[in-house]
Formats: sequence, C-alpha cells, structure tokens
Amino acid sequence: MSRACKLALLLAAFWVDALADHDSAAPSPWSWHIVSGGLDESRVAIYRQTELVGIYDFSCDLTAAGNGEMPETDAGLELVQPASHPLGLLVITCNVGAHSQHLAIVDPAKRIHQPVFATTGSYFASWELEDGELWISYDRPCVTGISVECPDGFETLFVRYPE
Repeated sequence: MSRACKLALLLAAFWVDALADHDSAAPSPWSWHIVSGGLDESRVAIYRQTELVGIYDFSCDLTAAGNGEMPETDAGLELVQPASHPLGLLVITCNVGAHSQHLAIVDPAKRIHQPVFATTGSYFASWELEDGELWISYDRPCVTGISVECPDGFETLFVRYPE
C-alpha cells in the first residue's frame, strides 16, 4: 500500500473517530468532545448540531476537562454567551508547564480551525462574564521588572473580548 493511501486511511479513521463519540442531542446548537489528549497536547472536535465544524489543537492536557474534573485540574471547556456573540463562544482553559495557564476562545460560528483569541498567563488566565461582556484576565512579568509600581514583578491585564 502506498504512503499516500496509508495517510488517507489514517485521516479517514481520524474523522470517523471524531464523529463516533458525538452526541447531537445537546441542549445548545454547539457541542464538542475531546478526540485525543496527552500531557502536552489535546485535540477537540466541535460540532454545530450534527455537523463537524472542525478539529482544534491545543498545547495542553484537556482530558480531565472532558470528565468533569475541572476544579482539580484547572482545565475546562465551557460555552459562554456574551451579548456580542449570542450563539456562544467556547472558552478553553488549561495548565501549561509547571505554573502557567492558557486560555483560548473558539468561535464555532467562524469556519476557521484556530482560536479567535489565545493568551497564556505566567501563573493564571481566567475569564468572567459580567453584564453580558466577556472579560479575560491574566498575569505577565512587568516590563520594568520589580519596582515600586510592580513590587512582585508581575502585572495583571484585563481584556474585554472582542476588543
């Protein structure tokens, strides 16, 4: 069997696997499941009703998020509906490395296979829905280093999505 045939079979098996576990009876028009996961990467399939929108790659372990273990692992996949996106946005949070946290936003209504927003905080990255607006907060090292204005060497940034 040629190398191209093997690759085509592998890709077909991957797409079949992505469709196999999907539950289209979800209350929201959007649903997802974790196709594969490991310490350094995860693949998430996202659907609109029964249609596969795409498979997204993340550089962190989301397997526990799919099992409802979010509080212990700080990994999560949540559908949020800010006023600016009534169909919803999928917010993904996960740990990266020893201390950092990653946050990504996927807009399933857009037909792109990459997050529309992503950031990694030195120690945290989180989100909050406040008055219909999605706010992201994360920390990073101060540009000035440790100073009177930045005594611990890190600053917290707040970003409204979409900016």
